Amino acid sequence: MHALTNNREKLLLAARELFLEQGYEASVDAIIGRAGVARQTFYNHFKNKESLFAETARGCFLEITVHLDGEPENLRASLKTFAQAYRNKALSLEGIAAYRTVCSQSSRFPALVCEVYEHGFGQMIVRLAEFLDRAMEQGYLRRVDPMFAAELLTAMVLGQDRAKRLFGIECEQTDESLRLDYVIDGFLRMLACAP
Repeated sequence: MHALTNNREKLLLAARELFLEQGYEASVDAIIGRAGVARQTFYNHFKNKESLFAETARGCFLEITVHLDGEPENLRASLKTFAQAYRNKALSLEGIAAYRTVCSQSSRFPALVCEVYEHGFGQMIVRLAEFLDRAMEQGYLRRVDPMFAAELLTAMVLGQDRAKRLFGIECEQTDESLRLDYVIDGFLRMLACAP
């Protein structure tokens, strides 16, 4: 039983690497070769390439999302920690490759891409909105639509850097901590309670 789990993990790891390197065009033969397993082993674990891609895509996006820790009393620190972790994951080489690979298949697998969004980024936005809603209820932020506020913050955190990286444009080196200070402070000023 352990060997089966090990072979499944080998296939998932090989698929992840090859899908991120080559996109959906990566062949089953290449995946099997990189995993070092037999063709029959592949079919013992996965119905076809599509089912392997689906599982790989789900795993990639769950790893890119970030959970918000902390309480509204530590609002600025909690948001900055969240923003740094999200930026690090979403803008990493693997994060950009996963985004590019999965989004490129939206016309081929629309239901899968929607599912990956909803269980990955979508859930992250919902949790962030719940956190912001608690901060609004406790008077740390003025009342606005918490989903809009969560979407606004995540857009501010990534800025144009993700678009640039998707297009292969090198981003200028900046002080990440200072950049996020500006983002979080700007966000908090926009939603500051009236004096």
